[in-house]
Amino acid sequence: MSGNKQVEVHIAGQPYRFAIAPENEAALLEAVALVDDQMTRIKSGASTKGVERVAVMAAISIASDLLALKRKQQEDGAIPVDAVRARIRELNERADEALRQYAHVGTSMVGGIGNPAGSPAGSPAGSPVSPTQS
Repeated sequence: MSGNKQVEVHIAGQPYRFAIAPENEAALLEAVALVDDQMTRIKSGASTKGVERVAVMAAISIASDLLALKRKQQEDGAIPVDAVRARIRELNERADEALRQYAHVGTSMVGGIGNPAGSPAGSPAGSPVSPTQS
């Protein structure tokens, strides 16, 4: 993958190298910080010192937090982003269709917007000035 960038990070004191798209670097660094923080916390607070075991415990802790957030989102009745995007697309399509149906409205107006056919150009519709008055 030619556009990828090599990024080296440290998690629990161990170096790891990732090949990622440049636009994903910030998200990777944020995830690395979260994992490193979780592993450091678990390692310092538990009798378990094996890196693999600490990593598994950190993964379970992070997964548990994620699942709790998903449950809360469902309980709160939050609308998924995909559903919002689909609804916006649908409304845009309906608006476009309405604009196509009524595109001819306004083309029969001689003086432009606010000047219906028969009103002198430059006189607002309903103006007390008639074409015969000066």
